[in-house]
Amino acid sequence: MTNKELEAYNKDRKIWQVCAITDDLEATLQQWVDRLKIGPWKVRSFNNENMDWMYLEHGKRGGKKVEEPWEMRIAITMVGDFEIEVIQPVKGPTIYQDWLDRHGPGLHHIKEKISDEKLEEVMYEFEDNGVPIMSTGKFFSDIHAYMNAEPYVGFIYELGNCPFIEVPEGMTRIFPYEDEEK
Repeated sequence: MTNKELEAYNKDRKIWQVCAITDDLEATLQQWVDRLKIGPWKVRSFNNENMDWMYLEHGKRGGKKVEEPWEMRIAITMVGDFEIEVIQPVKGPTIYQDWLDRHGPGLHHIKEKISDEKLEEVMYEFEDNGVPIMSTGKFFSDIHAYMNAEPYVGFIYELGNCPFIEVPEGMTRIFPYEDEEK
């Protein structure tokens, strides 16, 4: 693509989120709060019981639905209209523990917001361009796909529809945990 073509192609794209992986969620969030004044954080546990599905190595050729128990803890906050996410893998086969084992804590992925109508098409466009789908998942109406861009740019590139979701009461805690006794 020429520079003009790249400019036109990227003009209306929306980078929605950046995500870091950690092995200690609360300690990491406390650093974000203390050092960067970023928060408060919505903390949730995602697992095989509250997500609709998760596939590994999902792509045009299908994928492997994760059937064994798995869990991850996530925290999200907004800075302006930009979302920051921190994920701590807890158990089971996920791309998060693999990343943590290979790289340690730090940047994991950047997420681009894609419309529902275009999400599958864009996933396969990336795959056809040598960036394979490594995992997909669905939480209520939120659908995401992790694209393996690590060999090219050093991190994973996520595509997702990024809808607003009303989660069930009791599923979210706010960090710093003001409801705990000091």
